Amino acid sequence: MRFLTLRERLLIGVLVVVVVGLGVGWGLSGWQGQTQQLERQLAQTHRQLRELEALVTEWNRVQQQSTAPVMGKPLSSFVEEVARSLRVQEQLQLNTLSSAPEGTEGVQVQLDQLKLDQLLDVLYRLEHHQPVLRLSQLDLTVSPGSRLVRVSFQVFKQQQS
Repeated sequence: MRFLTLRERLLIGVLVVVVVGLGVGWGLSGWQGQTQQLERQLAQTHRQLRELEALVTEWNRVQQQSTAPVMGKPLSSFVEEVARSLRVQEQLQLNTLSSAPEGTEGVQVQLDQLKLDQLLDVLYRLEHHQPVLRLSQLDLTVSPGSRLVRVSFQVFKQQQS
């Protein structure tokens, strides 16, 4: 094997330095491109995080507000007023519900010996009241022979926050 001259050694050294420099430059440019891509993703994630924080703030604000207007007076007195206005207060019996769903107030209403048109008037006034009331568990019994009805149902309203 022959020994390389100083000139050949110098040329090989320069070529090695150039190849290593090109490899390092190529590696750095790829790393820099990856860094820029990660910075773009980070900026996008920060924007999404700010949007999410704004939505959480909006959600908390909406949860604090009532979803519908809320009746200010007690529910039992309102039902009594409806019965009085329809002249059926003598047949009315009210019981406050202790097991009302969270955020609502409820009463159990019983009306006895009503004509069907009186019952429909009561139900219509309660169902079409503003703010909205919710009626449930309607139980209707017709007295044989007398054509009078006995009805039991629950009325709920949203509580004030």
